[in-house]
Amino acid sequence: MRLPSVAKWQQAHHHHQNSRSWRTLLFVPIILLVGAFVHSCWQAGINRTVRWPAVWQRRHATMHHLRPKQGLLLVNSVVDARHPIVDLIQMGERVWQDKLQSQSKTLREAYDEYVRRYKRRPPRGFDKWWEWCRSSGVQLLDEYDQINRDLEFFWSVKPSELIAAQAELETHDFTHTIGKTREGGNITILAEHGAESRAQRQLELIDPIKEHLPPFRATWYAHDAAWFFTSWEIKEAGRKAVAAGTYVDISKTKVDPPRWSSACPPDSALHSFNWTNRLHDPDAYTKRSPKAFIADFFNSMDPCHNPDLIHLTTLNGLREGPDMIRTPFPLFARSKVHPYSDILGVPAEDPIDESPDSVSWHQKNDARLMWRGTTTGQVFNDGSPGWNMSHRLRFVQLANKKAGSVPVIPPPNKLDDPMHRPEEWQVSELNEFYFDVGLTGTLQCDPAQCDEIHAKYTFKDGIHAEVGRKYKYILDMDGNGWSSRFRRMMSRNSIVLKSTVYPEWWTDRSMPWVHYVPVNPDYGDIYDVMAFFRGLPNGTRGHDDLAKKIATAGRKWVDQFWREKDMTAYTWRLYLEYARVMSEDRSSMDFIM
Repeated sequence: MRLPSVAKWQQAHHHHQNSRSWRTLLFVPIILLVGAFVHSCWQAGINRTVRWPAVWQRRHATMHHLRPKQGLLLVNSVVDARHPIVDLIQMGERVWQDKLQSQSKTLREAYDEYVRRYKRRPPRGFDKWWEWCRSSGVQLLDEYDQINRDLEFFWSVKPSELIAAQAELETHDFTHTIGKTREGGNITILAEHGAESRAQRQLELIDPIKEHLPPFRATWYAHDAAWFFTSWEIKEAGRKAVAAGTYVDISKTKVDPPRWSSACPPDSALHSFNWTNRLHDPDAYTKRSPKAFIADFFNSMDPCHNPDLIHLTTLNGLREGPDMIRTPFPLFARSKVHPYSDILGVPAEDPIDESPDSVSWHQKNDARLMWRGTTTGQVFNDGSPGWNMSHRLRFVQLANKKAGSVPVIPPPNKLDDPMHRPEEWQVSELNEFYFDVGLTGTLQCDPAQCDEIHAKYTFKDGIHAEVGRKYKYILDMDGNGWSSRFRRMMSRNSIVLKSTVYPEWWTDRSMPWVHYVPVNPDYGDIYDVMAFFRGLPNGTRGHDDLAKKIATAGRKWVDQFWREKDMTAYTWRLYLEYARVMSEDRSSMDFIM
């Protein structure tokens, strides 16, 4: 049925206005009901992209205070609310089930969902990718928002400019380029200026599907972290250009100074962050009020809205910020923090061990949180003041401290019980009960700083893998970039506490508080997390059953969502999208149903 034009409808409506006025009272409510129904259906479609804060606010699932931009849940100690971790676990389970159940089940549904999310058609080859994923048991086939986040800016750049920028990248030190030069050709290393073994591993990852990839040239940064740091002004101009269907003119954007806030929105907290008054005392964060827990892991990693991350993580070594880059370089990186604009790929250096762990939860006889590692993540020399705030050193210091006290929220007896008020505990007693933590060696430090670290911080022997399996709790934290240990830890039937500022390819495809426990890099939540699951040194019991549940779910998630095939599926989809945005004729690279 074709609707009449607005003008004709108005003319007819005016002609019959008097004769139809008596029906208005009946007709208007019907219109309102239909409108409400249509809006609810539209909103249901919008909400298929399951984001935690939106779902949380819609369901009113907690009496604590959610801060969506920061990704944090602030503890409300005024009302008789449940323990916040109870809310976090229960909401995480609901969101995860919503995500699983909302996935497309046919190619047609996947096509429509793609168009709904990204306002364009899928890339050519989407059907082959879909068929392979379905036959290979790949799940969550709608959840590739990270790829769109990474490539959206490049849609605003003329393909000729991107091609020139990529050609320049191929000549840079510490890069390697892989690709296919023609249809039907082999995928090979096209240029190599560092980390050939990493390039080779990328070839192995896409070898099973190489004949389905179009020609492309992908340049990877050889280091652990990212490189392409550009301003918010340029990114915002790009977003507007994409919305308008035009190209960005970067030459007309202002030149920003090299500081972190230059890559952040104007209203973000980092712009008003006082660098001279920032905390230099690692202990201060364990006593901050109100207490907070991570609710949205992705948002919690954003230093634009969580400025303390700048000097509490690997970012500390770059002081106020890296050099600003104006050329739109389509560079692939194995890990990156929020302000960077590199294209996030799948780090594939570590082999996938899909053999089951033989040590069950009840066979694990050490309920302390275990961590071992070296001093990566920071350069320690005279030119890096404030290195005592390095994330690894801070945690080693916290976990082995003997003096002082800290407030801890006691675990509830029953999950629905009101949260108890925090109790003051001696740090020495808590640390002995909760932690087995130590450095195994020093790296990236000048002799004077190495000596100082050895004198001030706790060192312990490394732990063999077989011994490590006996720990119920394991901490995973960043090194110089992303942590390559995470998958191995998740396969051990232990509960993994993860502290990071690096979103990864799997972040949207997992659920905190269901598969692992997120920990703030300031470690202000870690005593409360351990108290909730393990209990208190005085014999107050924690919720070992929930810790076991998360450990089991984490192991199952690794087995089902982080196989070699899942990594291949992500990389395949990424290169399909990338080949299109780099094409001189982008519309010819669309998949049309």
